[in-house]
Amino acid sequence: MNDLTRAITIAGFFHDLGKFAERAGAIVPGDKDEVKQQYRFAHAHHTELALLQLFDETRLTRLFGAEPEFSILNMASRHHKPRNFAEIIVSEADRIASGHERTEADDISAGFESHGRERKSKVPMVSILSRIRLTQFISDEIEDWRYKITTPANVISQTGVDEVFPIHAAEYTDEEVQQDYKAHWQAFKDAIRPSNDNGLDPFDNFRTIFELSRVYQWCLPATTRKEDMTDVSLFDHLKTTAALAACLYEYHKDSEDDLSESEIRDRRKEKYLLFCGDISGIQKFIYQISSKRAYNLLKGRSFYIQILAEILAQDIVTRCGLLFTNILYASGGKFYLLLPNTEKIRKQLNELTHKINKELFELFNGDIYVRTGWKALSGYDLTRESGKNLYEIWEELTREVIYNDRKRYAKLASQNYQRIFDTEEYLPETCSVCHRSFKGNSKGKCRTCQEMERIGKLLGTAKYIAIDKAENALNNKSTFKFLGNYVWMLDDEPEIGSPEELTIYSLGDPEIQGIPLKHSSKKVNGAVLLAGATHKFDETFDVIAQKSNGIKRLGILRMDVDNLGKIFCEGLLNYKHNKVKKDSRFYSIGRITTLSWQLSLFFSGIVPALIRLNPDWNNRVTVVYSGGDDLFLLGAWDAIPHVASEIRERLRDFACENRSFGLSGGMVITQGHFPIYKSAEMAGEAESAAKKKITLFKSEEIKKDSFVFLDMPMHWKEFSVLATQYHNLLSIIEDKKNYPLLHRLRQIHAACITCSGEKETMTLQEIEDRILAERWQWLMVYALSRFAKNKPALKDQIENLQRFISGHVAETNRLGIELLGVLSRWCELRHRET
Repeated sequence: MNDLTRAITIAGFFHDLGKFAERAGAIVPGDKDEVKQQYRFAHAHHTELALLQLFDETRLTRLFGAEPEFSILNMASRHHKPRNFAEIIVSEADRIASGHERTEADDISAGFESHGRERKSKVPMVSILSRIRLTQFISDEIEDWRYKITTPANVISQTGVDEVFPIHAAEYTDEEVQQDYKAHWQAFKDAIRPSNDNGLDPFDNFRTIFELSRVYQWCLPATTRKEDMTDVSLFDHLKTTAALAACLYEYHKDSEDDLSESEIRDRRKEKYLLFCGDISGIQKFIYQISSKRAYNLLKGRSFYIQILAEILAQDIVTRCGLLFTNILYASGGKFYLLLPNTEKIRKQLNELTHKINKELFELFNGDIYVRTGWKALSGYDLTRESGKNLYEIWEELTREVIYNDRKRYAKLASQNYQRIFDTEEYLPETCSVCHRSFKGNSKGKCRTCQEMERIGKLLGTAKYIAIDKAENALNNKSTFKFLGNYVWMLDDEPEIGSPEELTIYSLGDPEIQGIPLKHSSKKVNGAVLLAGATHKFDETFDVIAQKSNGIKRLGILRMDVDNLGKIFCEGLLNYKHNKVKKDSRFYSIGRITTLSWQLSLFFSGIVPALIRLNPDWNNRVTVVYSGGDDLFLLGAWDAIPHVASEIRERLRDFACENRSFGLSGGMVITQGHFPIYKSAEMAGEAESAAKKKITLFKSEEIKKDSFVFLDMPMHWKEFSVLATQYHNLLSIIEDKKNYPLLHRLRQIHAACITCSGEKETMTLQEIEDRILAERWQWLMVYALSRFAKNKPALKDQIENLQRFISGHVAETNRLGIELLGVLSRWCELRHRET
């Protein structure tokens, strides 16, 4: 990578760091007139002072190129008063990023009670999740939800998750915000430069600094001005600015344009490419296995997909001469990149797409394929001055990716027809796990399944994942290799060899700077991987099933966010703002990356932590796959429905009770030795049934946001009522003398089914009237009253059960009698031992 490109990128990322320091009261303001003359705005001068606190001055003032001012310190702090083309590039990148993100505050956000000179130190960030609106819920009121100034390290380090959840503004006082800012800056400073020594190098250890910045700045607003919305994080603004600055320099460096200010600030030209990569075939790759001892394979395949998206995104930006700052989003098998729009880059993208898919085909015989596409955009597109906007470009890119998928393997087929169509040779063996034909070996498994099983086993104890281009980057053998990237899975802190630029991902330790600080003479960086699929059992599925209470079965759960595509398009276009209605201005890179990070934090960080920190679930439930919004869990069957309900409740809390964020899931119960691919398929069908569910509440119709349990689709509110009755009924039948009650409940449900046999010929009202008058209700009154006659201690519980059976469930049009079969079956399975 060109050193000046790297320096400009780093300076772009640091340019507004002074805002963090000044809010924390960590710097002494300079003379106003001098600051205005030299820097124009105080926060730019404060960036210089902040950088000098964090890093050794000689490293900050290192020169890049022939110009005497080309240092990271100057390029970062002079962005409002630029003197040369490098500083102008950072300035222009900041202007585009700010123009793209910022919008005026509305009455709700501006009402946060903070005034005066210290206001900037008392303003927390608005949760973007509280403002998203799907069209169906556009009339829902706005509430002022804010993030506390904290780090997500508690999620990673297994001490709790509540601190990263948004809270009502009234619960977070000015004084608390101000104190949290001070403590937060000090912790950030201590992480980068402990004990006041030289600390991390801003150039060689930039990846570590970038990740620490994410940890400490994800919840800080990019702007605290009373006139502005404070819903985009400082981290995402800095990241966007860095990405734009890198693209600008690379575009002008490789084009015929000169590096004059007028050319750099010319926003009419399409200087940028928005690139999308989408890994196709994930479901089949992860689940298409049938071995009885498939747990390690399942975990290995799941983790491979997660790390593959990381490797692909990183590899492409590196080959394009850029840093990871240009990865806008990478999660759930999909990644978006911002690249310079040059002929060299476009040619390279075509070659890279072919190279990636050729290697994937050789490894997995076509099970995994990466669909790609890119669209050009200008500075005016990014500032909504061209007549086009990012939303439209994003939609066009999605269509192009789908179109390009029709031509998959076209180039590979023209070069190697036999390999594509399996006409080269006869493969005599069939893999006992994935059933693919392969050249035989003594283990009866294909090479891919052996590799994935090995990865799955290593995940059980691995604390670090390391990636480097050099085979001898570490003093031990790599676990696997892809696209020239060597990957190590390590139980202990690695022994550093001769790395090119090593990145070490921690799977649990939030102190990611420790290893780079120990190896300051080498290009070693640390990062935290929110890897939801690393929690591991050593048991087979049969043994996991034996951990169940009641019948010994395995529970399989699949869930994902409803309407995720709409959330990122329609949801941002309908952004709830009481001054601006339905406007594309909210569809900005900063908001997209802020939103995507927060969803990733929930599904890849919080969800696994919820399971890990619950003593009843920790050794009985595991996350097999956790993508950007997609979950696959398995464990003891009796725990899974409660896990599903807890995930839905916590998503509701994390999304600020915003009804636009629905979650649908499906669960099935199987025996431990049942083929896992079939279980996954059945759970997927149950999830699809949940997404088709339409629930009629008294005032409105709600689609999706449902759960299928024991083959019954129900809205989460219905399931919550059912779960309450489950605990009620379970407490009754704990006394074996009361077990006959289950038989009576099944009789009542059977009578209801018999009575409602003519439903298809009746209106809904006629059905309800008939159900209310039919034999089952009299049977219920007689059977339950007689059962409770000689059990006065159970009187209240039986009456509660009667009200549930004959009443409407959770203000829907569904009567409890319709769920009675599920309730009695649930209790029966929980009570049985075989």
